[in-house]
Amino acid sequence: MLDPAATVAELRELQERTGNENGAQRVAWTETWQQAREWLSGKLAGTGAEETIDAAGNQWFTLAGDTERALLIGGHLDSVPNGGWLDGSLNVMAGAEVLRRIAEQGTPPVTVRLVNWADEEGARFGRSLFGSSAAAGSMSDQDELRRRKDAEGVSLPDAMGRFNVDLDTALEARGELGERGCLPGAPHRAGAGTRVDGSPTRRRAGTFGVERHQVTFRGQAAHAGSTPMDQRRDALAGARGSS
Repeated sequence: MLDPAATVAELRELQERTGNENGAQRVAWTETWQQAREWLSGKLAGTGAEETIDAAGNQWFTLAGDTERALLIGGHLDSVPNGGWLDGSLNVMAGAEVLRRIAEQGTPPVTVRLVNWADEEGARFGRSLFGSSAAAGSMSDQDELRRRKDAEGVSLPDAMGRFNVDLDTALEARGELGERGCLPGAPHRAGAGTRVDGSPTRRRAGTFGVERHQVTFRGQAAHAGSTPMDQRRDALAGARGSS
């Protein structure tokens, strides 16, 4: 029997361990994020699930079944700075509860896999869906990613390297979603969602696409007192006017 209260308690515990009064602080490629991953490992110890980290840093727990066909569940533990206590982590911890209960019943008819995607939020380097896009084979911008730096000037490859992830080989994570990546032909896919007004509901699982743009506004400095506004090329005014 699934225990939703246990999942809520674990989510509160995770927040206490990796957050503060402002919210979650599990930004990817940081020590706090790594603490959350190690904490998750402990929660699944004893289930018989094999833990692996793929080439993109995604964390997998695989409970072998009677067939290699697999049911894939999960989400992400990384957060934005001051993030909400449920975002992403609800999917992971609800999935962990499902995996534990299935393990208690013996060998499942299909393999069950729980995934904790790496750097889904993209909060530190402005590149969302890192681990999942690598696994899906849709990451095609490695050259651009090499140039990304955080606010402190640390490059993305250097930050990843501290966790034994190499940008040059990240696409090897595609092997995780081979023939056993999901359960084909499942008639219904239900998930937790949110209405436009913010109230929780149940709906068919889905997601919103993520799109980011980097725009540069260039202007020319001029003294505010001696240059009329219609003769200035103020970058901030131009940016506001284009919004």
